[in-house]
Amino acid sequence: MANLPDGILLADKPRDVTSFSVVGRVRKALLNAAGGRPPRGEPKFRVGHAGTLDPLATGLLIVLVGRGSRLSPFLLHQDKTYCATLRFGAETDTLDAEGEIVAGAEPPASPDRVAVVLPRFTGEIQQVPPIFSALKRDGQTLHRLARAGQGVAEPDARTVTISRLQMTGSRWLDDLYEVDLEIDCGSGTYIRSLARDIGRACGSCAYLRALRRTRVGPFAVEGACDVMPLDADQIGERLLPLDRALPHLPRLEMTAAETRTVLDGGQPLPVWLKRLETPDAVDGRFTMLSPDGTLIAVGELEPGTGLPRLAAVVGRKDV
Repeated sequence: MANLPDGILLADKPRDVTSFSVVGRVRKALLNAAGGRPPRGEPKFRVGHAGTLDPLATGLLIVLVGRGSRLSPFLLHQDKTYCATLRFGAETDTLDAEGEIVAGAEPPASPDRVAVVLPRFTGEIQQVPPIFSALKRDGQTLHRLARAGQGVAEPDARTVTISRLQMTGSRWLDDLYEVDLEIDCGSGTYIRSLARDIGRACGSCAYLRALRRTRVGPFAVEGACDVMPLDADQIGERLLPLDRALPHLPRLEMTAAETRTVLDGGQPLPVWLKRLETPDAVDGRFTMLSPDGTLIAVGELEPGTGLPRLAAVVGRKDV
């Protein structure tokens, strides 16, 4: 692969590997194949992701390659699906299997005791995020403050949405009890906090022993590739075009002249909105495509005026 590409790579992140290292591995493989650096005159080659996974977690990580990294703000807030294993009988300071046990209690006596509390955690709920998290206070992440031994007060509760919470299995392991859950949730939901809260609601305590992300928006882990090992040719074969990123947004098909206008930095005109695939933009946003269907930009409606403007340009002038 001689040229540096733009696209979306669905990666199946293994356990004990950081999201940052997956992104770095993809970037290094592509740069090495292109001679070690972007062509002269090209901007810095960026690779990012659309939502991190804890090292403990496995599953779907959306890697955004090249100009695909500009789509990150529009993908971060997609709904997600997780498969989680909760271990009852103990609670840890990190709320997962990597932390120190800080509390213990008798596990629930049966699966029914867990099932009966699950409806409390569906719909819009109030959730307190973990102290060991990337949330910031006074410019510093909470997990850094906590690991430095500083006393950290719990973050404020916030509203999150869980649309489906289903028990899929349970088992006893000596004196500990485990339950498997499948969860459909909105952005900002902490499954570690959910494990803690379900444990307490059962009159026990619990932590998150394992977590696998199986879906982000329209993307499923079944379409993801193993990232160890992964070379540039494999990446090229699995790279999805950018127009696959936001299928839920209405599409605006532009003419060749309009495409050139946008690529030259011009703003969309109100009259163009008459050609939107559906009359209403989703959250005020819509995708803008060239005549051959290439994603050129994401547009949005300006609050108050409703006038269209560019939110992100991802196309290249050679389209």
